[in-house]
Amino acid sequence: MASDIANVLITSFPGLGLPSTLSLPLSKKTTVTQLHSRIKERLPIHNSRLIITTTSNKQLQCNSSNKISTLLCPSSEIICLRLSIPLCGGKGGFGSQLRAAGGRMSSKRKRGQGDENASSRNLDGRRLRTVNEAKALAEYLAIKPEIAKREKEERRKKWEQIIELAERKDDELKSGKKRRVDGKWVEDKEEAVERTRDAVINAMKNKARIVDGLNSEI
Repeated sequence: MASDIANVLITSFPGLGLPSTLSLPLSKKTTVTQLHSRIKERLPIHNSRLIITTTSNKQLQCNSSNKISTLLCPSSEIICLRLSIPLCGGKGGFGSQLRAAGGRMSSKRKRGQGDENASSRNLDGRRLRTVNEAKALAEYLAIKPEIAKREKEERRKKWEQIIELAERKDDELKSGKKRRVDGKWVEDKEEAVERTRDAVINAMKNKARIVDGLNSEI
């Protein structure tokens, strides 16, 4: 003859003053509401709402009139349940908070490397970085003639020095003071020509890089 008693094993959590697994032998005719009452009798006074769920994560409502016998398996007299309380939650805003925190960390890393709002857009829809680069280019073009004039003057002085040195060497050769051209003079002349060529190439590359960057942003 089948027993009329069901062994209810309830897994609790720390802080309730209960063992980790509470065993309650109850009649199979006991309702879920009565089960809630029996559990509350074992607990200290608290304001939290208790939640009882099955191992399949089905919640047992405290006002349910269903008998606990409906939770039994045909070949078992044991009912395994879990006791918990609801946790404070939100509206799923953790992802947005995480992205915001990542943005703050990124801005800290990039601090001192440029405007942190450079990726923002103004009222015309243009990125602030593009506007700033356009301003920088306009300022460069405004002073470009002066820069070109200064560079031209420097190149002229260098070539004058080279020509003066060459004329002095020719005079020395003609006067018979030296019978051959000094090797250091030739090296200085070639080095001066190489530096001038490199300066012109670098200036052209920098200008092309600025123009390409503006075109890609626009």
